[in-house]
Amino acid sequence: MIPITLLKNRDMNKKKILNYQDLWNSKVVQVDELLLDPWNIRLEQQGWTQEEIINDLFVNEDAMQILNNIYENGYYPDEPPVVVKENQKYYVIDGNRRIVSLKAMLTPGIAPEGFASKIRKMMKNFTPISKIEVRVATNREEAQKYLAAKHTKDTRRPWSALRRAYFYYAQKEKGQTVEKLIERYKGVDIPKYIKMYEMHHIAMSLNGISDETRKRVSNKRSFQITTLERFYGDPYAQDWLNIEFNSVTGEVRVPKTQAFDRVYSRVITDIVEKIATSRKQLQTELSRKTYIDGVIREILDGEKVEKTNVSGAQKFKEKKAKGSIIKARLILSNIVSTLDCYGIDKVLWELQNIEYKRFPNASADTLRTFLEIVLKDYLKKTERLPSPRKPGGYIYLEDVLNKMEQELQNDAQNKGLVQVVKELKASKWYLECINHNPDVVAVDYRVGEAWGQMKPLVEYVFKDFKKRQEQNKK
Repeated sequence: MIPITLLKNRDMNKKKILNYQDLWNSKVVQVDELLLDPWNIRLEQQGWTQEEIINDLFVNEDAMQILNNIYENGYYPDEPPVVVKENQKYYVIDGNRRIVSLKAMLTPGIAPEGFASKIRKMMKNFTPISKIEVRVATNREEAQKYLAAKHTKDTRRPWSALRRAYFYYAQKEKGQTVEKLIERYKGVDIPKYIKMYEMHHIAMSLNGISDETRKRVSNKRSFQITTLERFYGDPYAQDWLNIEFNSVTGEVRVPKTQAFDRVYSRVITDIVEKIATSRKQLQTELSRKTYIDGVIREILDGEKVEKTNVSGAQKFKEKKAKGSIIKARLILSNIVSTLDCYGIDKVLWELQNIEYKRFPNASADTLRTFLEIVLKDYLKKTERLPSPRKPGGYIYLEDVLNKMEQELQNDAQNKGLVQVVKELKASKWYLECINHNPDVVAVDYRVGEAWGQMKPLVEYVFKDFKKRQEQNKK
């Protein structure tokens, strides 16, 4: 029989499981006394006003869903919100969506227009909840550790990878060293998130992206950060663009050159427009190499790029490719239009005779024109041409592509072409951008890919129109 004293000593040596109920006091507070946390990592930027936070939680974080659940099922007491007391005020560290829901039920006018009227109707015959129980964290740092354990390792509404990166990096910016973060958050790949934050931050500061692209990159919920991660994690990309990562901390160094800005801008734009995806261009080592080579050739005016060491740093050096360009035709002569249209025949003849590897920009521009006039003429002659978006307005390429997709959905025999149209809609940005952006120049292999994408649809149009003509003659 084991002596009682030994059992007690054994229990004293055991480690205690962390119990936040023992650490944090419970307190009943007025809902309208609680302040939403302006440093909430889910916010698009830090330090927002209460009004801005309320708008963001309703518009971007689906607070109305929480409000509806409280309205229909009641307020659950099993998991009180976590607050921290700072400057005699209570800030909500965890549970901001629940608190903003309760606040809006008390005062519907604080919700954004469109939500407020609905909440007023809901609460017309109901008394809102004015007091709730909260847990008061000892300090913000302790609460942050709780948040990390709950939201970065848990399956209940987990943060996106980019949100996690911003969470950890925010603490670095407040004075925590990366080494300290690694020690504190055991089991978390902190260097990975440091890389992710810094490469995303660099993307946000590029000069070569449009305002619309920058806006889409800034959306930490929808931007495809894992696709970008495939790119910057590739040793070939790191070597050519001279991207350096600290092997211990993950911190990033990139060259502050126009060439880097232009190449990285193209990559970011391609990811946003889904031209470069993790399933295609960036899936394998070979596909990434092909994509990277193509982007560098294209952005740097179609010239071969070599690296050289200048003052200890790698920079881009442009060198003319030697040798003559092989004369190659974009469209073979066996493609024949059946639409009986002089303009289409003329453009097709030019595309069948132009040396597209020598004149990629002219070829790309003409190819886009060819696709649009073929589809418009076909739909017009078959009496299915869509109406302009505005009376007396213009019918765009996107309009006729949408119409073709709609028509092919109902064509069981040729339904496979629906995916072809979707691919064209996703990639037409490249051909259009050549017309509008002086920093974008065509490169031969991408022009060839563009024709390869549209060829099945063009062949279908010519074949189907001929079939209709023959049927009409009977």
